[in-house]
Amino acid sequence: MQTLYAWINKVNALFWERICRSTTPENVKSLSAFRIVVGFFLLAGYVPNFSWIAAAPQALFTPPLFSLATLFDGFPGHSFFYVLDGIVLLSLVCVILGIKARASTLVFLAACLVGLNFNFSFGKIDHSILIYALLLCMAFSGWGKHLALWPDKESRVDSPSKSLSLLSILLCFAMFSAGFEKAISWLDLDPTQNGFMGWFRDGYYTLDRHYLLARYVNYFPPALLEIFDYTAVVFELSPLFFLLHSRKAWRLWLLVACIFHVTNTFLLNIPFMANSMVYLAFTDFTWLYERFTIAFTRLYVKALAAATILVLFLMRAKEAFIVNPSASYLSPTDKIELKLYLGLLLWTIAITLLARSILRQTTPPEQKPQKAIDPVLEVQF
Repeated sequence: MQTLYAWINKVNALFWERICRSTTPENVKSLSAFRIVVGFFLLAGYVPNFSWIAAAPQALFTPPLFSLATLFDGFPGHSFFYVLDGIVLLSLVCVILGIKARASTLVFLAACLVGLNFNFSFGKIDHSILIYALLLCMAFSGWGKHLALWPDKESRVDSPSKSLSLLSILLCFAMFSAGFEKAISWLDLDPTQNGFMGWFRDGYYTLDRHYLLARYVNYFPPALLEIFDYTAVVFELSPLFFLLHSRKAWRLWLLVACIFHVTNTFLLNIPFMANSMVYLAFTDFTWLYERFTIAFTRLYVKALAAATILVLFLMRAKEAFIVNPSASYLSPTDKIELKLYLGLLLWTIAITLLARSILRQTTPPEQKPQKAIDPVLEVQF
C-alpha cells in the first residue's frame, strides 16, 4: 500500500512539474502588462451589463437547478442590477489601474458571476466561462504588483507558475469536454452525416450567420467536410499531450488554436474573441512591460491613458444605466459583421504574438522548489 501511495505521489509530482515547465512565465513582471491588456479588452467591448434584466417579464424567469438565481422568486428590481453594474465597472477600472488588483479582480469576478446567474435564467446559457476562469487564476498570479497605482503586497497566495498551470489544465479540460462530445457523434465514417455541417446549418439558416465565407460552405465537397470533423475532434482532444511535452509544443498548440478560431470566424461566423485573452496568457509580454514602464513616465501618456479609460467607462456606464429594452432583447444585426471583423483582427494579433513568442522563446529562470510539486498527499498544482 505504501508503495502504491509513493508511486501515485511521484506521478502526481512529475505531472505538475511538467506542466509548470510548460507554463511558468519567463518574466513575472510581464503579467502586469497582460493585466492592462485584459482590462482594456473587457472595458472596450466585453464587460457584461445586467440592468436590462430587471425589465424582463417575470414569466421568463426559469433558472437552472444549481443556480444562485433559484434563491429568488423572480428577477430582482432595477436597483439591484444598477448596484451590480456599478460594482462591475468600478472594479474593472481598478484592475486596469492596478488598485489592489488581486482584490479588484475577485470583486469583478464575483459580481459578474452573480449577474450571469440571472442572465442565464432565460433557459439559455453562453460559452463565456473561460474568460472568468482566466480572471480567477490570474488574481493569484501576482499581476497586481507592478504597473500599479496601489500595488498588491507580497503574498504567499500568489504564484505565477501555479496560476498558469491551473489555467492550462482548465483550458485542456474545456477543450476535452467539447472534443469528447463531438467524437461520439462526428467520428462515424459516414460522409452523409456531417457534424460540421450540422453546426453550420443551424447558424446559417436559424441565426443568419451568412457573413464572410459562410455562403461558400454549401459548395464544399463531402470529403473536405469529413476532414473538418476529424480535425476538430483531434485538435480538441490533444491539448494535454502538447502541454505535457514542452513549452514550445504548448505554445504551438495555442497557435493552432488561434488559427482554428480564425477558420470558425470565416466559415461559421463564431469569433469566440474572449478565448484570445486566455491563449495570450501563456505568451511573454516582457517587451510590452518595458514599453509601458518607459511610457508611463511621461505625463501626456498618463493623461491619454486616463482619458481613454474615462471615455470607455462612460460608454459602458451609458449602456448599463440607460436601458433600451428593445436593444437588450434583440441582438442588433448591424453589429454582427463588425464583431466578426474585430474578431479577425484580434485573432490576427494573437497569432502574431504567439508566433513571436515561439520564435523568441527563452528558458524561464530557475524556480525554487515549491510545495506544489513536492511528493505529498495534497492535491498539487
